Amino acid sequence: MLAALLLGAASYAQITLDTINQEGRINTSVDNADWGGGVHTPEGNPSVSFSADFTSVAEDGASVDVEVTINQAPVTNGSVDVNILAGGSAVEGVDFSFLAAETLVFPSGSTASQTVTIPILNDNDDNSDVFFLLQLENEVDLQISGDNVFGVYILDDDTVVPAGDNTQLDINYLTSYLVDGSGTAEISAYDPITQQIIVTNGDKIEFIDFSDPLNMSTNATVDLTGIGDGVQSVSVSNGIYAVAIAANEATDNGFVLIADVENTVGDIVEVGSLPDMLTFSPDGNSLLVANEGEPNDDYSIDPEGSVSVIDVSAGAGNISQADVTTLDFNAFDSQQAALEAAGVRIYGPGASVSQDLEPEYITVSSDNLFAYVALQENNAYAIVDLTTLEITDVISFGLKDHSLAENSLDVSDETDFIFDATWPIYGMYMPDAIAFYEVGGTGYIVTANEGDAREYDTYEEERKIDDGDYTLDGSVFSNIDILELETNLAEINVTNASGDIDNDGEFEEIHVFGGRSFSIFEAATGTLVYDSGNDFEVITANDPTYGAIFNASNSNNNFKNRSDNKGPEPEGVIVEEIDGEFYAFVLLERIGGMMVYNITEPTAPVFLEYENNRDNTPGGNESGDLGPEGVLYINPADSPTDKGLIVISNEVSATLGVYSIDNNILSVGDSQITETGFVMYPNPATGQIFFSEPGSYKIYDITGRRVLEASEVAFMDISSLRSGTYIVSNSEGVTKKLIVK
Repeated sequence: MLAALLLGAASYAQITLDTINQEGRINTSVDNADWGGGVHTPEGNPSVSFSADFTSVAEDGASVDVEVTINQAPVTNGSVDVNILAGGSAVEGVDFSFLAAETLVFPSGSTASQTVTIPILNDNDDNSDVFFLLQLENEVDLQISGDNVFGVYILDDDTVVPAGDNTQLDINYLTSYLVDGSGTAEISAYDPITQQIIVTNGDKIEFIDFSDPLNMSTNATVDLTGIGDGVQSVSVSNGIYAVAIAANEATDNGFVLIADVENTVGDIVEVGSLPDMLTFSPDGNSLLVANEGEPNDDYSIDPEGSVSVIDVSAGAGNISQADVTTLDFNAFDSQQAALEAAGVRIYGPGASVSQDLEPEYITVSSDNLFAYVALQENNAYAIVDLTTLEITDVISFGLKDHSLAENSLDVSDETDFIFDATWPIYGMYMPDAIAFYEVGGTGYIVTANEGDAREYDTYEEERKIDDGDYTLDGSVFSNIDILELETNLAEINVTNASGDIDNDGEFEEIHVFGGRSFSIFEAATGTLVYDSGNDFEVITANDPTYGAIFNASNSNNNFKNRSDNKGPEPEGVIVEEIDGEFYAFVLLERIGGMMVYNITEPTAPVFLEYENNRDNTPGGNESGDLGPEGVLYINPADSPTDKGLIVISNEVSATLGVYSIDNNILSVGDSQITETGFVMYPNPATGQIFFSEPGSYKIYDITGRRVLEASEVAFMDISSLRSGTYIVSNSEGVTKKLIVK
């Protein structure tokens, strides 16, 4: 409904662009006739204005009082009308009651202000927040000055906040370790052989003793400035680690160091320009590198983006340049028009497709056959066939429609209240980290929809909608001046690189950076099967600890500091299978911490927990774990605590935050498990289980969901079950634990 109201309202005198000044406030120097007419009075008459620019009111607030003030006592009675200014998202008769203009009389000899009381209508529906605008007009023996337009922002009181379920994983904060007080901790990898965490720290990597997470210490610091300029990423597999290193001249080809975890042997190979991220394939035989190929500051050099595939099966000390295959995007240069039509952003000054595509992150299918490469600035991803070693496809992530209620968001840092509303804007998903998982034979990629703008000395795409070189199409947006209010869309960052659909210099669509969410796409097709919508902002806004610093940044505790620029900014994501269920751990770079979802059913993920470890003093000095960038999971078999662990590397605070997964599945419900009755074997099992006596049996997963059942049988086929822990129950209610391998 909001989109229709914002785009279609035409029942009022059109506000012209010069009506609003650079601060997004109404310019009262214009002729009042532009606002629907009025009786013109001498400048010496007393002035009236709204007492403020805006107010907020809860939907259940019964009414809102709007005050109009006068600067001096009139000689004779004066009056002014308060009327509705069309173009807001609230609907009269649905959200508020104001049937006709109300005339306020200012008695002679009095400086008392006058008040309009407007009833607010309540409902029991989970709707977006809405607003309406009032204006002063038709003044008699008075003059209008100051703030002659007033916004009333109605906050919905029926918002459904995802309840969560912290019993599934029972995640608890353990500790935080400062890696380097004058450095950083960006990306981490864990080696179970030596029980060390390897952390990138500027031009160095740190080897952290993790044998006792509560007493971490630094074993070694390795300076890599002799190889290049800046460590970008690290990964570990099968006793070897790999580090991506940018060249001293970032536009030159970079390097990858591959060494054993004992640092006894190593190899250095050349890859593409600016290797930004690397990862091992699940079998550990291949190392894949995303070479971003960013331009230099003046865009005079724009290297091609590429993907390097390194055969590391021979092990550290036996890898040469001959084991490196670097794949380019040259085959797509002739397909630029088709790619752009499909939503892939190709827009760098003078850039070919090969130059413009910038690989950011890589995930590999569980069968080691395909790699999926996030092209963040291009709002797309590439598919790599690891059998033929070729890039086969480039697919757009598409756009997120923020005019839909489920995609509402807070867009302004100019108000002191959270306004979770819909707007006629589209979010470019533009994920940073991505992760692969497979359910029922279908592969999916999970994306952390951060958003990122290009910003260079000679090219910058980021704009505000009221900038002089960014013009909205008036035939699409009939209420441009209302959108450009500071309390509305004036401050949110938009791109000038897309949204001009007909290339006429005016923007028919407003595109903003990121999705403020995580999404699940079919890996092979790019079909969106799930997006978390407005969950992250709804959850953090209502969090008893962190709601007070909603949308704060990682460098301050200022309330709503990032509302006009990507909000919580999802940064990293991993997907892990734990006891037969799939879980997504999503990092929020700005306010911090991680969101945890059960994504076993890709079309219907379930929010479980929000975990964070930073201070929450509004306006105070930020502290704790700040700026989460990388996340890793340590399974119980490799863990020094024999429990699953989550380790978050925090770039701003240079800390490692450690969380323990304390759901001891094998002890869940022990009091209800009967140790007498039927016997089942083998256990652990795979393929089939047999029973000591024929009967009717049901098998449940750890969430209590029935997954198999059979009547009057002596055995059951369990080949369809994933590995994990299950509960088997017979017709008499006797239950047994079953471990499926």
